[in-house]
This record gives sequence, C-alpha cells and structure tokens, in this order.
Amino acid sequence: SSGINAEYGGGDESVEMAKTQFDEGRYDDCISTLKSLCGATSPMSIKVQLNMVLCQYLKDGSDHDLEWLLGNLYVIEGKMRKEGEDDDDVDDVEKAVLLYNIALVHYQTKNFEKALLILEKLFKVIEPLEEGLAFKICFLIVECYLSTYQTEGAAMVVYYLDKLIASKNSSENSETTMQAEIHKARMHQYKTRLFAQQKSLKACKREIKNFLSVSGTTASSLFLKSEFEYLRNNFKKSCKLLNSAPKSCPSKEHIPTLYYNNFGCMHFKMQKYNLGVLYLSQALEANTKAVKVAPQGCNSIMYSINHHYQILYNYGILLLHAGQPKAAFNCLSEAATVYTRNPRLWLRIAECAIGVVKQEDSNSCIESCRSTTVKAIVGSGIYRKTILNTNSQNQAKKSGASLLNDAPTPTLTYAVLCLTNALQLLPPTLNNSSVSALPAAPLKDVNILRASILCSMAYVWLGLGDPLQALKSAQGLFEQTTAPVSLRLLGIVYAAEALILLNRSNEAISVVAPEFIEGINATSMYQKKKEEEDASSVSSSPIPPGKGAGGYEEACLVNQYKKTIILNSVALYCMKRDLNRAKRLLAQYLSTLEENDIPAQATMLLVYIELRQGNTDAALSILKQQQINLPTLTT
Repeated sequence: SSGINAEYGGGDESVEMAKTQFDEGRYDDCISTLKSLCGATSPMSIKVQLNMVLCQYLKDGSDHDLEWLLGNLYVIEGKMRKEGEDDDDVDDVEKAVLLYNIALVHYQTKNFEKALLILEKLFKVIEPLEEGLAFKICFLIVECYLSTYQTEGAAMVVYYLDKLIASKNSSENSETTMQAEIHKARMHQYKTRLFAQQKSLKACKREIKNFLSVSGTTASSLFLKSEFEYLRNNFKKSCKLLNSAPKSCPSKEHIPTLYYNNFGCMHFKMQKYNLGVLYLSQALEANTKAVKVAPQGCNSIMYSINHHYQILYNYGILLLHAGQPKAAFNCLSEAATVYTRNPRLWLRIAECAIGVVKQEDSNSCIESCRSTTVKAIVGSGIYRKTILNTNSQNQAKKSGASLLNDAPTPTLTYAVLCLTNALQLLPPTLNNSSVSALPAAPLKDVNILRASILCSMAYVWLGLGDPLQALKSAQGLFEQTTAPVSLRLLGIVYAAEALILLNRSNEAISVVAPEFIEGINATSMYQKKKEEEDASSVSSSPIPPGKGAGGYEEACLVNQYKKTIILNSVALYCMKRDLNRAKRLLAQYLSTLEENDIPAQATMLLVYIELRQGNTDAALSILKQQQINLPTLTT
C-alpha cells in the first residue's frame, strides 16, 4: 500500500516522523503521531484518515482482513467524492493515492476487472502524478492486463513504461540508476510474459535472454524459460528447467505450488492424465500448506500466494480426461463459484455430469446384460429359444433433480442448466469476438465451442426423453457451418433419433440421406480450404505442424459417425418395411469392413432382415459365422 503523504498542513517534523515510523513498521507509533496531526488539521484530513486505516490494517496482531480494509477505503472515497462536489480543488490527481490502494486490494483479492476500472481511470491522469506512484500504477495495471490475458492493453502500458524508464536513464543519481536497473529487469519479465501470451516465440526468446542477463538465474527466469519450452512443445527440456529452479523465491510466491501445477499441465499436454492428476493433487496440498504458514495479521500475503481455484480448475480438467467424472464434477463445480463467466467451464461441468450418468448406466447394464447381442438361451432341441437384448433404451428415463435445485448434482437435468449457462455466456452467432475464459486464455473462436454445447445439449435432451428439445439443439448444430465435421455428423445421429421418437420417420430418412451428409462434407471442406488459405498468409506458426489438435483424431471420429449414420439408415428402412433397400445398403457397408471389424449392431440388423424375409437358415448361418457368444440361462 501507499506510504505516508507529506501534505497534511501540520508541522513538518511530525509529518516526517510519521513517515519514518510507517516505513520502519512502527504502526502503533505512527497512529499516535497521525492523531497528533489531527489537532492541527481539524476536521481530520482525508489523507490522514487513509494513512490511519492503512496503519491499523498493517500493525502486528491486527484482526482486520482485506474486506475490512476495502470497506474503509470506500468509506473514505465516498467522503472525498462528497468534498469534491463542494470543493473544485479536489480532483482525480488528489484521489490517486486512495484509488491506487483500492485497486491494489482488488488485485490482491483477484478481482481484476474492478481493479482495471480504477487503474484505467488513473492512467488517463498519470502525467502530473509523482514518479514513484506513476510507476506503481503502471506496474499494477500491466499485472492486471496479463492476469486477464488482455495483451493489447498490456502492450500499450509496457510501451509507455519503456519511454518513462528511458527518460530517467540520463540521471546520474546512483539511487535512481539502481532503481532503473530494477525497473529494467521487471520490464523484461513483463515483455516475456506478454510475448508468451501472444505466442510470439521469437520475441519471447529474445526477452528471456535479456531478462537472464539482467537478473541472472532466478526462480522467475527459470519458470519463464520453462514456459517458453512448454509453448514449443519441448516438454522434456521444460521439465528439466523446472527441476533446476530454486525452491525459494524473493517474491511472496510459493515455489512448490507453482512447480507441481506446471508439471501437471505439462503431463496434460503429453496426454499422461493420471500422472497429471498426481502432480495437481500435490499442488493443492502445497497450496494449502502455504496458506496455513502465511504470516498472520496481514492476510494480503495469504491472498497473493493462494492459487486454490486456479489449481482446482486444472485438477478438474485432468480428472475428467483421466476418466474420473465424479471427482472432476466436484472440483469444477467449486471452481465455477469463482469463474462464473467461463462458458467452457460450464460445458466441462455438463460433460462431467454426462460421464457420471453414463458410468452408472454402464454399471447397471453390465449387471443385467451379459452379451451385446443375445441375453440368454432357453429350452433345448426344437424348443430352444434365443432371447435378444433390448438394452435400456425402452426403460423410463430418470430426470434427476429439478433445474431449480441449488445443490450441484451430476445429473442430466443439472447438465441442461450448465449448458444453458454456457450458451447464454456466448456472443450472438454472427459475432465471433473473443470471450473471457478465466483462469484460461480467452476463447477466440466461439463457434466451435457453441457447436460442442449444442451437441451435448442434444444428447442430454435425448437422455431426458425430450426429443423435441433434442431436435431443436441438433438443428441449431446444422447451422454451424464452421463447426468440425465430427460434431455436425453427430448432430445428424441425434436429430434422426429425435425424429424417430417423434414418429417422423420420413423426415428422419431425409436427415440421414447421403445427399444431406455430402452437403455437410462439402461445406466443411470449403471452410477448411479457406482456413488453410488464411493460415498461409501468416509468416510463422507458434505450433509446429502436426502438434495441434485435430488431424488424425478428427478423421477417426468422422469415419465412426458415418458408420453409425449408415446403420441408423438401415434401421430406418427396416422400420418403413423397405427390407430390400435396407439389405442393399447394409451389404454395401459390410463390403467396406474386414471380417473382424463387423460391429454387433450390423450383425443384428442383417439377422433381423433375413428373418423378416423368411430366410431362417441364412440368419442361423450369419450367427454361426460371427461366432456370437450365446450364454445359457441359469437359475
């Protein structure tokens, strides 16, 4: 916080004494001196009130927390605003110290948006301010911009700081020169973080070298260099740099917390999810330990070292990828109490709920069904009967809790609520502007996220037994021409199922028609070509070819969903009693597969068609050829 200001109107000796006592940490003595100043300046000056509040907060054994400090600062700010209405001499320059302290408290409590509102106002009147305060305001606003991934704002302030520092380098004062060196090292650190967020790897590498030449090998420099290697997907070297970092740091950051968190993120990128879960659980433990041993009485340090919710967010994402949706749901639900405006977080919570329900359904299905095709065989000889499996598709759907239920529970109805929140947080369809996704970087292409949300929503509504809402979501997915092909094909599957449940089989056939699917492929190919043309105009890419998301996995999903659509088309023709067309389409599909790759659903459909056409021997031959396991019914 800001120190004592020397403009009280009282005696100069008392003012200097108060300032010395404050700088030396003798806050009780400073409060007594400030009270003596009030006798000469009656009523009590706003500046005196500010410094008394700061002393009361900082003194040893104080039970006041940052909320108490912030409340008192706003009370003083209200008095100053009221005085400003009666006195034209009170302006933003005189309020700068107070506003800076308010912004600093917001920053320490990680309320960056409110801090930026105040700091941007101060930055407009920064020229007439005292040099030390101007530097503090600039450094704090850069921190807030970088913490919220607002690189344009950070670059603007960094440019201003460069000019400000350059103008002070001509001074021959040794103290000023030493302060300039400190500012120079800090500027290299900010530029490294800025270029890392902008994915400008060449500029980032240059600034890391400059930072190392000024500050030497410190924890901060090694962590930044490790992040640079992480961005280059050089995880082995990144891990090596983290291991070589000192275990302590002159700043208030707790190194073990950051160490384990960064290792967890690296293992996530390497798709070693279980190892990542282990590291992030250690990061949570280290963070809890750091908060417990933080100095008592002044909880600003506790706030600055506490990264609980950021780690919890990472932990939940890794648990979800590691196949532990229930644990992930608990972590991400807690993180959502802080990051309420992150649409991707709400989607991940919905995916956790879907995963929990799917696991529960799978466990119950395993207990009741021992074969994907045949449930059991009863009788013997000419009375031998085969009982086919009906799975759980005709069972009543459990809706779970009400949408208005406050308690987060991993049910499909809660998933609907999360997906609705996610959609509401996205901009309109035609507006593809970036969206804040703290604690992660902003989302630059929200159309892909919107398509994922609509796809998940269609699935959830089908699970809840509401085909009309599912159809509405699937149709919204068709309109997303920039969405990945796999998601749009999955939308076809859900739309066809919804139309069947609505007894609109003719429309379902038109949805799964080859012409409709080819239209989606043509649109997607055009969009992909356009993206490649746009990418070719960029001089260099921060991510090496083949390292990004997409490629092979997307192609596999597209092939898988196309096969599912073909099987659904066969089933639709069977429902329409067009068995010849169904058999012809199924034969074309089976001709593209290896004998060992034929799915059980295709075998069941072929057996069904042969039985309906009266070809019992052909149906038995197919069952024998596929060697389907026929479990015997036991009593």
